[in-house]
Amino acid sequence: GSFTERLAGRSEDEQHDLVLELVRDTVAAVLGHDSSGGLGDDQSFKDLGFDSLTGVELRNRLNAATGLRLPATLVFDHPSPAELSDHLWSRIASRTNDAPSVSLLSELDRLESLLGEAAEDDGAAESGDRTAVAARLRRLLSVWEERTSPEEAGDADAAERIEAGTASEIFDFIDKELGRNVH
Repeated sequence: GSFTERLAGRSEDEQHDLVLELVRDTVAAVLGHDSSGGLGDDQSFKDLGFDSLTGVELRNRLNAATGLRLPATLVFDHPSPAELSDHLWSRIASRTNDAPSVSLLSELDRLESLLGEAAEDDGAAESGDRTAVAARLRRLLSVWEERTSPEEAGDADAAERIEAGTASEIFDFIDKELGRNVH
């Protein structure tokens, strides 16, 4: 879209600065500020006054501006404007440079770390959560295999399939497919 066109032909530093500016301006707009001048790049979204609803509004505006498909948990996953802009820039850069594997692998590393932390904290995930996570991981793998194997491609929408999974199903997947015992 028009934002990614603004990034074209600019250095990485300039691109990153533009993404940070987009995040700051969007945060200010969501919070009803006239400008982004008073917002700290490292200030947490929580400290800025974000809640679930404003987080979703920010996500929706950034989706529209960047053409990306971002999760509703965006401000919780990347809790400051600086962290969020780093994430957005890497997603945009990987898309425009046809190098999705670098960004994808780093996101998988992050997911693996989160799953490891959840597994170590016995009380962190209820049985139902584990079932949901396991189901979502299974569906993600299925979608990945379908999309990377054209002869097996199906009509299922990845987002719908991911949302239907339970934590237990995801952890079961990890146990079976990755040979790890997370229970």
